[in-house]
Amino acid sequence: MSLLFHGGDLQSASAIYGCKPNDWVDLSTGINQHSYPVPTIDTNAWHQLPYIDPALTKAAGSYYGEHPCLASSGSQSVIQLLPFILHQLGNQKTTWLPNVGYQEHRQAWSQQGDVRTYSGLDSRLAAQQIDTALHNNELGHLVIINPNNPTGETFNPQQMRSWAQKLHAIDGFLIVDEAFIDTTMTASLLTEKLADNMVILRSVGKFFGLAGIRLGFTFAAQTVLNSLAKEMGPWSVNGPAQKVAIAALNDTLWQTNMRTQLANEAMAQLSLWQHSMTQLGADLAASHELFRSFVMPPDLAQRLHLNAAKNGILLRPVDINSSTSLLRFGNVDLSHSRTLEHCQRWIQQESP
Repeated sequence: MSLLFHGGDLQSASAIYGCKPNDWVDLSTGINQHSYPVPTIDTNAWHQLPYIDPALTKAAGSYYGEHPCLASSGSQSVIQLLPFILHQLGNQKTTWLPNVGYQEHRQAWSQQGDVRTYSGLDSRLAAQQIDTALHNNELGHLVIINPNNPTGETFNPQQMRSWAQKLHAIDGFLIVDEAFIDTTMTASLLTEKLADNMVILRSVGKFFGLAGIRLGFTFAAQTVLNSLAKEMGPWSVNGPAQKVAIAALNDTLWQTNMRTQLANEAMAQLSLWQHSMTQLGADLAASHELFRSFVMPPDLAQRLHLNAAKNGILLRPVDINSSTSLLRFGNVDLSHSRTLEHCQRWIQQESP
């Protein structure tokens, strides 16, 4: 199994382009630049074995809703284990997932059997493709990234529940990665009771800006959670990460203020790039509170990525096919005037 390259890999970028890791303007991820202020960590969190703190389970229930859940070291370990576990619990038919999106899903499911794709760029077309696959009995499990990273495409919760109901009849599972949904919590499937064949993945890293603590939650039927817990083993979430997450998930004032701040900054984040991208012939594909993506020919995406890197700005190119690529821009810290001016100077140089 080959390794996939991800945004935020500053060490590798430095080895290629020469910029020191701490000197990058890193726009290659969708991680919130305004991270949650980490509280002082009790010494016991470092000293004791990290059994799951009941306070973490309670905080998760308050923030996400009262559903059976399992904390893990990020969502990545769960993404890698789910295909193995769900094939044991469900059917062995083909898994469908987006042709553009977080590619660790495809990497993991490809190890367990046949994988087919639906459109990650057009949710209406994707819905038609999914409906057709269900009608033709070609779909066993369905993976959805909602909202999609990097395309920003979303699906209606009611539509996804309908698919889950149809999948239930054939022992199929609906897996929904909601890593970027925290800015619009009402769109989450966790607002209602989950069906037994739903698996919802959530991340503390994106909205809270705490990717370094590696903490995620899986919401599913208890049988699925028990199987995951057995495979992960004990002490899967370190003690300091649990303490930070308890504070963040309980801090409703910070959450409300941050959603307002990100919404207020969204237009400024978009306008920083959109005019130049349009002049260069790129089209806006997504404008999320934590990132925006533009669709363009591959040669343009690679040229902009390379030129940005030479200027110490790290972007995230995503190839879709031989004629189309995406270039994703994470948020710039608008309060840091030197960083903002640096980005403005570079994109003005690229404008025709």
